[in-house]
Parts: sequence; C-alpha cells; structure tokens
Amino acid sequence: MSHYASLDMVKQKLRVEDKTIDDELNIYLDEVDSFINRELRAKFGENTEYGYKISLPLTEDTNPALTFDLRQIAADLVEGKFRLKTTDDDKLWNKARESLEIYLTRTFGWTSGHPYRRYPSITLTPDAGVAGTTMTLTGASFKPRGKLEVKIIDENDSGAIQNTTPEVVLTDANGNFSGVTFATGADEAVGSYVVLVHDKVNSAKLNFTVTAS
Repeated sequence: MSHYASLDMVKQKLRVEDKTIDDELNIYLDEVDSFINRELRAKFGENTEYGYKISLPLTEDTNPALTFDLRQIAADLVEGKFRLKTTDDDKLWNKARESLEIYLTRTFGWTSGHPYRRYPSITLTPDAGVAGTTMTLTGASFKPRGKLEVKIIDENDSGAIQNTTPEVVLTDANGNFSGVTFATGADEAVGSYVVLVHDKVNSAKLNFTVTAS
C-alpha cells in the first residue's frame, strides 16, 4: 500500500537506517494518511462541480493529482507525530499541520465544504497575425470528456461562435485538448480580440491581436 509519504522519506528525515522502528512508523504513516484525507475532503467536498466523485487518497493519476510538495508535508507530519509520541514535543507536529493548511489554501484556495473546482487554461499559437491567420489552440483542466464552445469576442464584447478544425472540440479523460485550429476572418478589423473557450460550467480566455498587413 502506498502512502502520501514513503517510509524511506521519513527514515531519511529521522536519520534512521535500520528497521527497528519500521512497524511504528508505518502506524504513523497510516494515521497521517487518514488525517490528510480528512483535511482534503473538508476542502473539496464529495464531488466536482461537474458531479464527478473526487477520489481519495490522491495519487499521481487522480485529479487533482498528488504533488511532491504534499508528499514532503506528509513526511513532516509523520516525523512530527513520531517526535510527539517519543518526546512529547509537539512543535514539529504543529508546524507541519500549519504547512498543510497553507499548502491547501495556496493550491486550492476554496472555502471548506465547497466542491473542488477546476481552473481551465488555454494557449494560442501565434497570438497575433494579420486577418486570416490560422491559430492553434490547446487547453487543459476543462470538463473531462466534454464538448467545448469556442468564441471570439471583439472590443464591443460581442461574441460569435468560432468555426474550428475539428468542428467539434472534445476534451480527453483529463479535460485537456490540443491541435484545434481556427482562422481569423479575412475581413477582421485590426485590433485586440479575446478567444473564449467554455464548457458550460468553466471557461478560459486569452487575448490575441489582428495586425495590419
């Protein structure tokens, strides 16, 4: 069974090489896993804004995914619990708990009890060109296996659905897409525009410029 922190990570922090306290440390690893999962569930809720179940514990394959920073904090929590149990000193434990709260706020930033929300992003290549220029659009963290709508918005904030290739833009199992192209209108006026990609729940937008010939 894998843990948020590995046994080797904790033993390295404690400077322990033999196996004399492995059983004890494995108990603390289990307890820290349960503690982190409770904190994550309180932060995320049960489901995403799309209604999908949020799976815990986090792994490298879940969304959100387990990060190196969270693994390091978990190791600090295990070390703190070990120090607390063996020396009755709670300084490391309290410091690691504070680090976890800061990490959750910085990384996810939602109020306790609210569902986990994605923050989609898009890239556009190139992001400037004369009227009729073909641009390539990629995106990440939209609704998994969802259909997207692409709009072009001008300075008057009037948006029109954009024709793209492929015509229907679909995301993969992780909510990502790539290789979608569109061309600015041949008669498009010089100026700044916004491309908006929307999955009916979340959206992402990016500026691009139509330049003079």
